[in-house]
Formats: sequence, structure tokens, C-alpha cells
Amino acid sequence: NLRITGAAAPDLALVAKGVAEMYWECGPHAWDFAAGVVLVLESGGAVFDGAGWWGSNVPQKDRVPRPLNIWNRKIVAVRHVPDLPDRPGSGREIQKQLVAELLETVEDIEYAPDGSH
Repeated sequence: NLRITGAAAPDLALVAKGVAEMYWECGPHAWDFAAGVVLVLESGGAVFDGAGWWGSNVPQKDRVPRPLNIWNRKIVAVRHVPDLPDRPGSGREIQKQLVAELLETVEDIEYAPDGSH
């Protein structure tokens, strides 16, 4: 199910609320999604760099979700995932796994970083 409301911050608010599972986009500027990132993080969600790996030369061992670089205009967010019983931190690991699976299916699209021109 794909939903696009037309702006990054409202889409990220849907992830924060748990209405949407994930959000991925390349191209928005930091000011387009900064407020939404705060909502996702405060709700227990996670936000990562959105540079995809499909068709890339990134070695398999290096294909792990990277922290968000707010200036590079590539973002992926995932809603809160509760920890499994007796497994502290498992929710965060599940979030990383979901992000890794998504990034395997999208390619990296180059954009000039914010502040570079």
C-alpha cells in the first residue's frame, strides 16, 4: 500500500502515528522533513539514510542502514516496533531489518546536498 500526501512532514507524521509502516523518499530538502523526523523519533520510530542499494556496487557486508544525514536529501523512516518479550532491543533490530529490505529494492538517486550550492 503506497500513500503519498504531497509533503514529507505529513507523511512522516503518519509513520509516527503508526498509520503508515514506512516512509522513503529521495529529493526533499531538510526543511521539508525535519519536523517529521522529530515526530518519528519521539514516537519510538527510527530514521535512517535513504540511499538505496539496488544496482549499486556496495558490498553485501556493508549494506547496513546508516544514520540519517539530514543534508543529503535521502530519508527512510519506520514506525515504532515494540521489543519482543524477554528480548530488549529487538524492536530496533526489526526496524533495521525492515529498512535494509527496503533499501535492497531501491536505487540510490543522486541529488546535490543541501547547502552545497
